[in-house]
Amino acid sequence: MSTLKFAISVPDVRLRFVEDPLAVHMERPSAGVYVLAPTHLPERDKTRHQIVVVQPDDPRLTDCRHLTDLMSPLVAGQAAGLAVALRDGTEVADDVRREAHRHGVPLLAIGPEPAKWMCLHRALTEEHASRMQRTADLHSQLIEQLRHLGRAEGTQRIVSWLASVSDAEVTLTTARGTTVASAPQSAATATALAREQIAELAAAGRARSAALDLPDGRQTRLFTVGYTSPAPVLAVTCKSFCLEVSAALARVLDLLAARLALEEAERRQSRLQSSEHVVREAVFSLLMAGQVNAAKNAAVGLDPGTLDAGIARTFILKVPPPQRPAIVQQCHDEIGTKAVITACPTYPDRIVILVPSTIGDNKAKTLDTLVTHTRTAPDRFLGGSALHTLDETPTAYQDAARALSVAERIPGRVHCYVTEVQLAYVLDQQHASTWASHLLHPLLELPENRRELLLATLRLGLVFPPAVTARMLGTHRNTVARRMAEAATLLEADLQDVWQRALVGLALQVQAETAHQRPDMDARVVADILDTPEVRRWAHQFLGRLDTDRRQLRETLTAWIRAKARIEDTAQLVGLNPATVRIHLRSAEELLQRRLLTNTACNMPEGYVVPGAHDLVLAFFVVEGITLRPACQEVLSGSR
Repeated sequence: MSTLKFAISVPDVRLRFVEDPLAVHMERPSAGVYVLAPTHLPERDKTRHQIVVVQPDDPRLTDCRHLTDLMSPLVAGQAAGLAVALRDGTEVADDVRREAHRHGVPLLAIGPEPAKWMCLHRALTEEHASRMQRTADLHSQLIEQLRHLGRAEGTQRIVSWLASVSDAEVTLTTARGTTVASAPQSAATATALAREQIAELAAAGRARSAALDLPDGRQTRLFTVGYTSPAPVLAVTCKSFCLEVSAALARVLDLLAARLALEEAERRQSRLQSSEHVVREAVFSLLMAGQVNAAKNAAVGLDPGTLDAGIARTFILKVPPPQRPAIVQQCHDEIGTKAVITACPTYPDRIVILVPSTIGDNKAKTLDTLVTHTRTAPDRFLGGSALHTLDETPTAYQDAARALSVAERIPGRVHCYVTEVQLAYVLDQQHASTWASHLLHPLLELPENRRELLLATLRLGLVFPPAVTARMLGTHRNTVARRMAEAATLLEADLQDVWQRALVGLALQVQAETAHQRPDMDARVVADILDTPEVRRWAHQFLGRLDTDRRQLRETLTAWIRAKARIEDTAQLVGLNPATVRIHLRSAEELLQRRLLTNTACNMPEGYVVPGAHDLVLAFFVVEGITLRPACQEVLSGSR
């Protein structure tokens, strides 16, 4: 808003103070002109920040008894001042001067022409509008500074902006005199003259300010930033601290306080993360050294009860060394403190993740998170161990390292170590390679770009839900669904069928393991491929784990396969409650070390088959004679 100082500077209006004004009167806000008729009293809501003009013959100016009736409403209405329209050669009466002085109302004189009053009113309103626009621009620029507040250069950016909008030299210094940010380059000279005052303010420990007049007529104002003790000090040197500069200063002090608080929070978080990293590495080193109790005591600082279960699974995530610190923190943030996540103290490209069995239902989520990190970049690999007691951590680490070496040689780049040999490894390599090549022939004959795209999508799509597969491939889930449908059409397979999914998955695994071999000319049917002593031994060992449970898990699993993995249909076949069926499946998951049920977070419909069921289906086919349906035999046998 404009002031009386601006109003008296408007040319040709002849507005002046009757007496030498006080400095505070010069800065009184003035938004316009309000002409007061002799018979009317000033209206409070209309005189705010207005120059009230009265005629010299107004009865209230000549009658001392009514002067108070005139002045009091002006004070209550916060009028800018009282202007008497004087003709040449006339002056304001002494009684009016005394009464205006007593009430603190600025007393002015103005020419008698109404046209001049309107010119003054127009000049004031235009100046007011201009100031409002400048204020709006100032706020827009402040909002722009907020957008960059979190960046590393945020402090310097704020200081540079203040120096530019106020035409000032600005410096932010610490209590020790160290310059944090300054603009322009000459700002250091003015700051050096106020070194003692800066040190005094910084040590005050509370919001304070000071002013210092310079020999060249400029002024330096000092402000503490924030409420810490000692506090940083902002020094601003300029010729004039107008309203716009003062407003910018007030807002900048708030922004700098927020920025400095953010920097302090970031420093504390960094120190906390470094401390946690040291503790996690110490816990892992103690476990590797066989000092389980000491490791448990140290893990209390991470999260009480982290290692209470005594059983854990160990994963090794191999990443490029420069990326390791960031990925360690990402894994820690996503998995939580219940897992011990640390950089491997031996190898600079490994991250060790110790997942206790107490995580429960989050075990699948933890594995999904690690797999997602692995599939994000082609130079990452993940190996996992089976469940081991904490005193067997060295063995678990070796198992995870073996699995990592396998992961580095397979397309999926993820492998979990299991004590039994996988089915693809016990098949006759030559015959299995021929069978897989014939089954996948429609895909393998496609142009390279299309072939690799469909094979990659099919491998992931048989293992992960469509949404997860889409994120790994960096595409939309509808695109994944379309590719899966195209692959199913080419293979003449129903990928919603548990049997066909198992066989296609086996063929993909065999093809990945035996891609270097040249297949025979004659294709074998799948029954022949699986009808060998080695495969029967594998199947008996695989399903034999179910016999350690006294419940009829085999019967439940057989019905579950026949029911296409639908819980309700399985319950009807075996005469059990659906909840009991789920309990049986969860128990089988632990015994077989295979996932059979989908994670609830995946939001997949009932009947969706997770990859753990593939080996189960094939093992039952070998041991218990659950035969493939004729259509499946014809389509997926390998002979078309």
